[in-house]
Amino acid sequence: MGLLEVIKTKTHEEASLKLLSILSKEFHVNNNYSLGLSGGSTPKFLYKELAKKYGSLSNITLWTIDERHIETNNELSNQKMINSIFSNTNFKILSLEFFEDPKITAENYTNLVFSNIKKFNSAVLGVGDDGHIASLFPNTKALKCKVKSFIENEVNTLTKWRVTSTFALLKSIENIYILATGENKKNILREMNNNSELPINKLIELREKTIILTDQTI
Repeated sequence: MGLLEVIKTKTHEEASLKLLSILSKEFHVNNNYSLGLSGGSTPKFLYKELAKKYGSLSNITLWTIDERHIETNNELSNQKMINSIFSNTNFKILSLEFFEDPKITAENYTNLVFSNIKKFNSAVLGVGDDGHIASLFPNTKALKCKVKSFIENEVNTLTKWRVTSTFALLKSIENIYILATGENKKNILREMNNNSELPINKLIELREKTIILTDQTI
């Protein structure tokens, strides 16, 4: 298994600000910096602080790690959340566009991201209560994809389909930071030690190093 570094904090806000501090040091040593963003409520505080403190920078490109297969104006859309927070910054946002066929959505986003990003610097991920990472859910077909790309994945959780980064793409990112805070993450963080088949453990195993920031005990 790859190296797992745990950064323990007292609160969600402290974990978020610690991660922002780490990222800010990377922004200033890269002329072109790519940052993958996940959805959900956990990273919102981090994203708002990032936009407020560093939104004037023009060397940052944002891309979306995974998305529910829904229109961007839907309240459940990760892309809508990302766009709303960063629309007034100088960041370049690679927005995932919805098509009726999830396969086309995935293919088009693969082309957009790879035509704009040559090096994947960092990504912020969460972890689900079932151990899923991005939209790589347990027992779904996308777990077996070995192509460095985005792929459609049938998950039947809130939406039938999702578009997600593959393990091969996540493996290629230089730095992955998992933000896992709150009491609701306690059980899955403990289960990580007992169930090697969880998608989050597969990602850690594939990578040289993964960093988790949490206010819980692992």
